[in-house]
Amino acid sequence: MTTIIYCKFEIVAGVSLNMPAQDRKLLRVNLSDGSIKVEPIDSDLISKYIGGKGLAAHYAYKEIRGGVDPLSPENKLFIFNGILTGIYPGFTRYVVASKSPATGIWCDAYSGGRFGQELARTGFMGIIIEGKAPTPSMIRIDGESMTIEGSGILEGKNAYERCATLKPLSAMVIGAAGRKMVKFACIMNDMDGPGRAGVIGRGGLGAVMGSKNLDAVAIRGRLRDRDLIRQEVSKDVSATYLKAIKYLRDYVVKGIDLGGNLPAVEMSAGAKVLPVNNFMAGVVEGWERLAVPEIRRNTIKHHTCPLCPLACGVHVKADGEEVDRIEYETVALNGFNCGHTDLRKVVRICRLCNELGLDTMSAGVVASFAMECTEKGIYDFGVRFGDYEGHLKLIKQIAEREGAGDLLAEGSKRASEAVKAPELALQVKGLEFPGYDPRGVVGMGLAYATADRGADHLRAWTITAELKDPFTMRGKAELTKHLQDRNAALWTLICCDNIPANTTGNPEEWVDLCLEMLKTVGIEMDKAGFMRTGERIYNLTRLFSVREGISRKDDCLPAKMHDGRPDTRWKIDRGDFERLLDAYYELRGWGKDGIPTADKLKELGIP
Repeated sequence: MTTIIYCKFEIVAGVSLNMPAQDRKLLRVNLSDGSIKVEPIDSDLISKYIGGKGLAAHYAYKEIRGGVDPLSPENKLFIFNGILTGIYPGFTRYVVASKSPATGIWCDAYSGGRFGQELARTGFMGIIIEGKAPTPSMIRIDGESMTIEGSGILEGKNAYERCATLKPLSAMVIGAAGRKMVKFACIMNDMDGPGRAGVIGRGGLGAVMGSKNLDAVAIRGRLRDRDLIRQEVSKDVSATYLKAIKYLRDYVVKGIDLGGNLPAVEMSAGAKVLPVNNFMAGVVEGWERLAVPEIRRNTIKHHTCPLCPLACGVHVKADGEEVDRIEYETVALNGFNCGHTDLRKVVRICRLCNELGLDTMSAGVVASFAMECTEKGIYDFGVRFGDYEGHLKLIKQIAEREGAGDLLAEGSKRASEAVKAPELALQVKGLEFPGYDPRGVVGMGLAYATADRGADHLRAWTITAELKDPFTMRGKAELTKHLQDRNAALWTLICCDNIPANTTGNPEEWVDLCLEMLKTVGIEMDKAGFMRTGERIYNLTRLFSVREGISRKDDCLPAKMHDGRPDTRWKIDRGDFERLLDAYYELRGWGKDGIPTADKLKELGIP
């Protein structure tokens, strides 16, 4: 039986729950003292940061002091949607941000599904969660009812079962890995139902929830429906909505193809940048068994987020093993990178990670690190490349922090330092690599090194532009900075990253359309202003991490990237990379130490 442990509800500064959509507000939940407060969001902050990532960065920089332990009650979780969420197609996602337990620096991660739209329907633009509950708890927001409750009904259940238990509310939950505070535990939402599931995967934010004794946040926003939101904002919404649908159907549906970014298997294999056996090679015989034709043959349905025509969620069933969502990164990092080219095995590995609440990207790289250590006799983790049963056992050990899994639960950086093999850990700042080998596309190396949350491909997915000129430094600094600033702005709107990444049209036309959408909700800015907003946010997240000690010394790649790859001898020259970093810093207006200058901060209006 669920019981309310404590709940003090207070409306601050005269904020009404029935304010129109233009009057933005957030919910502040303190798990330590049980208070729930509604606070207004200053209109100047909306002008400066718009929503999503920008507001999360502002509040995090303001409220989390430097040096805080990410797993202490002093750390906070910032959950925000965007100002266009629930109004336009492609704007259903939400962001969770915090200080990452994996990296000790800034982290923001995004998810689709219903949760973002349900949050928008409550009338709140964000939730700030602070403190620590005395016992395992959950937050329930159901219309005007807001409570902090015991989470006993979730005890012993996996992520899928937890979401099912909390229906019809949309719930973000953690699994066993989050409860055990595994450094790459994720947050899952809407895992049970007909729509697309969502995963807040990177940076270990599930561990932050676990450290707060918070098992779930469940929402049903009954205050305002979608049509009412549209009526409140502008009469121009309908016409712009149709333009957005047309762009998605004309350009993005074709680019997404099967979905899940799975066509990247063929692209990466053709460019020889697949991660194979802990990035020891870039292509492997039999890669076709994990490519689109084989996955399509085993796809039983597609899932989509509310309002969206893309249906990019790929539901696969292969020889009895089934998972409702599979993507390129999961396939590449748990398949090729761990010695598997059997779809059934990869599907089972993905499903197990989901049940336990593990980021499949970091889990794949951590497992491949353990496999290489074992094969080279450095440390026996009990698993080798291609050992399927051993791989499954290792995943369970990591999630439960049992045996060798306890060390690996700390992530590849800490584990590699413990066994004195840092050169085998494919990570930047403690965040494991995505599924592209930058020795074949060097711009991705710069993107990994300078991404604001550690090794990341989505801050600047340079690979499609780079394939025409993969091995040179020419233009890579400019490309990386442009994409980082543009995407920071788009993610402040919380636009789905599938749109600019997969469109067969001009992604800049989508940016222009986003500006038109913003105009319908009362925010007018030109493209230069939009890009400047992204640049402002990217500098603010850099400042957050600089406060934690990040500088040029950390904007680096693992030693393996500077060594000749065994199959091709490709490598990234250290001197060339340092010159590329100099060019990037100069474009950013940062010093040679990688720290934003006072002049740049003044120019961007960052205090």
